[in-house]
Amino acid sequence: MVTMIAKMIYHFNIGDNMYNQKKGEGFTDKQIAQEILIDALNLALTEDHPRIETDLQVIENDYNKSKMKRVKKHLAKMAHEIFIKYGHTNKLDMSGSPLIQHFDEAGL
Repeated sequence: MVTMIAKMIYHFNIGDNMYNQKKGEGFTDKQIAQEILIDALNLALTEDHPRIETDLQVIENDYNKSKMKRVKKHLAKMAHEIFIKYGHTNKLDMSGSPLIQHFDEAGL
């Protein structure tokens, strides 16, 4: 899934010309803030990341996978409430967000 932030690239090719676009160009401040929040929630629910050690990885390493899964379930419930209130609105459709997969896994 491609998020709005991923679409907000600094440079992209249009034909043979390079066009510089500011991050968030064409979006309201609120939409940019919503996307940043959604990305942060998604990262918080990520178990494995190729470049950083996530909090859930630390929990698994310090305790065990079972405890990490229980913590993730609580975290997913909290993230779901935030997502419903601030993320998925009639002006910003987040139905394609990678968070949806986390919510599905948690049975939300």
